Amino acid sequence: MLAKLVLLTGASGFIGTRLQRLLLNSGYHVRILTRKPDWKLSSVDCFVADLADALACRRAMENVNIVIHAAGEKRDVTRFSIVNVQGTENLLAAAVCEGVERFVHISSVGVTGANPLNPKVFSEEVPCKPRNEYERSKWGAEKLVQHAGMKGLPIAILRPATVFGDGDPEHGLLRLIRSVKNGWFAYLGGRHAICNYVFVDDVAVACITLVEHPAAVGHTYNLSDDCTLGEFVDGLADELGVARPRFQLPGSVSIVMRAGLWTLRGFPSFSKFSVISRLISLNNQARFTTTRLADELGFRCPVGWREGLSRVVRWYRSQGML
Repeated sequence: MLAKLVLLTGASGFIGTRLQRLLLNSGYHVRILTRKPDWKLSSVDCFVADLADALACRRAMENVNIVIHAAGEKRDVTRFSIVNVQGTENLLAAAVCEGVERFVHISSVGVTGANPLNPKVFSEEVPCKPRNEYERSKWGAEKLVQHAGMKGLPIAILRPATVFGDGDPEHGLLRLIRSVKNGWFAYLGGRHAICNYVFVDDVAVACITLVEHPAAVGHTYNLSDDCTLGEFVDGLADELGVARPRFQLPGSVSIVMRAGLWTLRGFPSFSKFSVISRLISLNNQARFTTTRLADELGFRCPVGWREGLSRVVRWYRSQGML
């Protein structure tokens, strides 16, 4: 039986680079649609083009069996709609013409617009109310994918929480790791604040699960390997070989702080300040349920956040950053 051909977008990104390796190791043929050909592995077919080019998307889709759409613009606001919405629309149209057997779209839990200060569990069924331009563009893309699914395209959508891991080009968690290492970390919202993280390799495996499992078709899945902030920071301290941070504000002060942050979050001019964003993350109360992935597809994170932390710390040390 001939190996299936997968068209992967976003192959130069954090998740995409992991997906390239995993797909090849799983026996798939891989074609990437990219603007950065230098990022491809030697054994993949490379199609250099922009997602905004509908004709290029159609050409790249020839003979493709499966699409994994991991590309997305999250920095340049002027390209949010072009890449995230129009690019997705172009891919979907090409996939329909080619008759692909599965279209997996990587979105984000951010499309829900969940207030991190709201102590609520957000399922896939929660109405989406994105709060910023990036979230609105990702939600716009999701709606296009869902519509294509209702028209008969076999689609599946994955919504990861905050993705972390070794090799992160944005050096995620580095500031937190250094603060724990140097004894500067303090709990400014209590140990029971929620960390909605997921390790990058677990995201890649979840994508392959959505490609291969028949029950995934037509469904949307959250992916978060959450834990409490206390568990996460303790894990970091143990991995670093330093004392676990103990200082935390009194519970009454934390409650007042969260009330103030709730108010400030309603004003974009305030919420853009990094100190406000950091305080909100240290006081996060929201969770994203992932029971659907487990119940319908039998998915469990093969690495998990604890081993993921270990790999991240080892990687930063190997890079001379710790």
